[in-house]
Amino acid sequence: MLRFLPLVYLSVLALEAAVLVPAYVLTRPSSGSLVNLIVGGVGLACMIGMLVYSIARRSRLLRSWMRLSTWLHLHIFLGLQGILLAYVHCLPLLWRHGWPILVNPGMLNLYAVTVVFLSGLFGRYLYAQVPKTLGGQHLQLKEVEEELASMTAGLPEGIRTLWEGAPAPTGFFGVISAGSVRQARLRDLRKVGLAPEVKELAARKITLEHQKAAMGAAQRVFSWWILLHRPIAAAMYLLSFVHAAIGILFFSMRS
Repeated sequence: MLRFLPLVYLSVLALEAAVLVPAYVLTRPSSGSLVNLIVGGVGLACMIGMLVYSIARRSRLLRSWMRLSTWLHLHIFLGLQGILLAYVHCLPLLWRHGWPILVNPGMLNLYAVTVVFLSGLFGRYLYAQVPKTLGGQHLQLKEVEEELASMTAGLPEGIRTLWEGAPAPTGFFGVISAGSVRQARLRDLRKVGLAPEVKELAARKITLEHQKAAMGAAQRVFSWWILLHRPIAAAMYLLSFVHAAIGILFFSMRS
């Protein structure tokens, strides 16, 4: 089921973009109009909703409702929808004032949203480099070794080269390079004629062997990313709330 979630939420986002962008182009709502405030408000609500994932990582109750990996998919969907609505919300600024408006406080807020979004994409990439259970929880080295030992007997010797010699990176660029090697090995596996259940087991073996080799460096880079991402995200939320408060104030004064 999880493998189809990206297709579902990308389809929803494509539909939203196909409806909203032409509607804005045809009706040209003002930046302070009710419809534009609603679009911006829903975008802000999506960004607030993204915080639930951080709670789910620490809450057994939320993880009992859904796997952590499912919460992550919801987090990604809300992030993509939030930035889509943020860009649509800022369209009236561009056609009303032209390019000089790029230094408008509202546009500065959009820049902050974009930076946090790009940082989140990179964080998602780093998250994929750290070994996890099928439910999405991070594994410790001992747990990785135990799982690897349990699956050795079920795999043919002929594909051993796909997980042997996994690179052990030491820094940022090494983690990226190691991730590329892992993806290349998984692509090679798809070309091998194996039963589906054996191929799935082999893919898990390749992933864990490569993640085990890169585990220390990936965890260090991930911890550095968290230290940078959190204050940037906090600044974005502050700017967003100030921007929303100003927008509501101006709308109420005009009403």
